[in-house]
Amino acid sequence: MLAIEVELLGDRYVAGEHGNRARAEWPPHPARFYSALVAALHDRSPVDAEERAALLWLEELPAPSLSVDLSVTEEVGRREVKPVFVPTNDVTLVGDAEADLREARRVFESLGVAASESKRGALSKQAKALKKEEEKFARFMEKAMEPDRAPASSAIKTAMALCPDGRPRNERRFPTVVPEERTFAFLWPIADASAHLPALSRLCGRVTRLGHSTSLVRCAVVDRELKANLVPSPAGDLVLRTAGKGQLARLEAAHAGHKDVEPRVLPSAATRYGAPDGPHPETPRSTFADEWIVFERTAGARPLLTTAADFARALRRALIEIHGMKDLPVSLSGHDANGAATEPHVAFIACPFVGHPHADGSIQGVAIVPPRSLRSDDRELLSKLIGSWERERGDPRRDYELRLGAGASRRWGEAEMAVTRVLMSEKRSLQSRTWCRPSRRFVTVTPIALDRHPGNLRSNSGRTAHRAAEEAEAAIADACVRIGLPRPEGVSISLAPLVTGARHVRECAVWPPTPGRVRRARVHADIRFPVKVRGPVLVGAARYFGLGLCLPVDAGGGA
Repeated sequence: MLAIEVELLGDRYVAGEHGNRARAEWPPHPARFYSALVAALHDRSPVDAEERAALLWLEELPAPSLSVDLSVTEEVGRREVKPVFVPTNDVTLVGDAEADLREARRVFESLGVAASESKRGALSKQAKALKKEEEKFARFMEKAMEPDRAPASSAIKTAMALCPDGRPRNERRFPTVVPEERTFAFLWPIADASAHLPALSRLCGRVTRLGHSTSLVRCAVVDRELKANLVPSPAGDLVLRTAGKGQLARLEAAHAGHKDVEPRVLPSAATRYGAPDGPHPETPRSTFADEWIVFERTAGARPLLTTAADFARALRRALIEIHGMKDLPVSLSGHDANGAATEPHVAFIACPFVGHPHADGSIQGVAIVPPRSLRSDDRELLSKLIGSWERERGDPRRDYELRLGAGASRRWGEAEMAVTRVLMSEKRSLQSRTWCRPSRRFVTVTPIALDRHPGNLRSNSGRTAHRAAEEAEAAIADACVRIGLPRPEGVSISLAPLVTGARHVRECAVWPPTPGRVRRARVHADIRFPVKVRGPVLVGAARYFGLGLCLPVDAGGGA
């Protein structure tokens, strides 16, 4: 076994969650720790060949298990995140005197990594150039340290601008976790690290922080058995970023672009984690997947969720127009040759801002929600449809921004908004985990269009209304079973909204929208399951167009 233990020297871990910087990451992701090891590798020049070989070996291993404090919840162990206004650290005020030196060092190290007979001359030449830049920077620093007895007014102005009181302040957040256990470990149970142990020990000894610079740590390879309580598992509910083959090369290439100055995104793979194998039940899941394709609103109208189904239909229509219904598989079109839906298929939904004290129910974007049973060739076709839509209708100057209209008119106006596909949005409404986290209780955000008519829910006769309500609750329970979930132990219906930001049923558009067709009865519902289930929970006759979208409300905030 290879076990690397990390101790939080300040009893806290400061790192923002991927895609949501206002929330702390916990547990620490293996990809972040691998990046810390890579930073330690490059803190010495030239790079140690044995240490580099150790990291290349490490990235080839399967994702590690974790021994970590899992008692941290939304209420316990997480500090409330408050905005802090910090003076900017702008090198443009005095220039970046070290830029040429960094570039010379990067070129020298890249040549040294794969030096061959043909590159020996270039390596020697670059070594001389590096030495020249080091001497140049040393002279600059020596001169900069000399006191100026008669500074010019411009120099005084620049100096004052560099002082904290003279610099503008930007809003920063420092999401923090304070776990009960100050140590955690990354474990590779079947790895034989004997050949790389000295190099890994040296690297771990030079890792001083994990996450933010205030998150100080001590890292060490330990020679004792540690018990994992979080392991890679395809059925796991937790997704962590992990390193994989080629991670070192990707990090080095990314660093060449951002140079520790520009904003960056940590390259990584996604791995599901769960409890170790044992007598624990798997969390039931709906037929819908939690791997969504998300388009974030960037301009145009700011519609309310009362038009959610309209924008969902517009998204589907845009993709279908690119290809046409002919030859589309049932998993994408939703209908076979006879017009019947014979299997779970792709859903199109609008994602509203709800569940927060200040939620206004505005649509933040739209998403394509594939079924978990989607075949790889159908998934590939879906990606091609999206790519065609972006190329033919998108604006390449604005990240292939697309216009999405909910009405019949194609004019840029109140019924149209611009959207851009994003890998990970910082808005909680557009993060699939907001809607998919395990919970025993789910509350509707958009009304459920019932699969069968329950009777008169608005009857003045209490008995008639009561029977209609019971029939509606039974229909909703059946709808939950229909999407692969256990039968709820309780369902309560309402015509009024049950979550902040949602709207009364009468304000939402009727379903189906086609004139002449019988309208479905629509209700809000509070659904309680006997065990925790994993979303997304989309129920009812219009679930493939975002009606019957439910929010888990057991713990944590809203969307």
